[in-house]
Amino acid sequence: MRFSILINCHNQSNYIDECVLSSLNQSYEDFEVIVVDSSDIKLNLEKFKSHKNFKYFHIEKFSKYPEVNQMHKIELGFKEASGDYICLLDGDDKFSDKKLYNLNEYIKSNDIIINQDIPFLVYEDGKKINFEIKKYKQNNIFRNLIIHWPQIYGTSSITVKKNILENFLNKSEPYKWKYLAIDVQLILFCSINFKIHNGLNQITFKRKHDRNLGDMYLNIFSKIFWKRRKCQHDFYYFLKKKRVYNLDYFITWIINIFL
Repeated sequence: MRFSILINCHNQSNYIDECVLSSLNQSYEDFEVIVVDSSDIKLNLEKFKSHKNFKYFHIEKFSKYPEVNQMHKIELGFKEASGDYICLLDGDDKFSDKKLYNLNEYIKSNDIIINQDIPFLVYEDGKKINFEIKKYKQNNIFRNLIIHWPQIYGTSSITVKKNILENFLNKSEPYKWKYLAIDVQLILFCSINFKIHNGLNQITFKRKHDRNLGDMYLNIFSKIFWKRRKCQHDFYYFLKKKRVYNLDYFITWIINIFL
């Protein structure tokens, strides 16, 4: 089984060396690392180019929306990928050196379409904590009455079959949903038709800092929070061809009337 690690990067020069090293230093042997970078200044990754499994591409910024830029880089990287499974990785995060080995063993024992492993959160002061699993989101009553989406662990936690990622890119019109990063879109896309596995933990290290893409959406009192919420509902409607009416939908709909 072959893995392709797709690293998308934008102005993350402080972290990219550690990110790439963690990808190349895997104990598992059959893999490749593809970096697609849209940084304002091209990264200096010459030291890695001698590695037979490494490819680097620098492109111009594609859109003013960071989520659209991320999607574009992943699509370009996907076109270069030869793996059976795709591991997504943001340029400021990193992998355990056992990630691919553990994934390979897990996939052999399970029928995996897509997996989210449970990451460690790494802060700038070096503190590491476990990602919080919100068990109430797995409750059927909560999902039917309040909000129906599965918990999303972040882009760098996702491993997906190559043909499923191709299907997603071809059918979901991913550039249309300008407030939704690929982790949100891909997990919602797969949740409709496939079982999403949440197996393995502490094989991904998700860095927490003041430039995290998703953090701009955490403030419930901001306009962007509710615009993204509406975008997420509209995307889910696009996928299912019918509305899911619950408390979150009605609150989001009412608030967006006044934005």
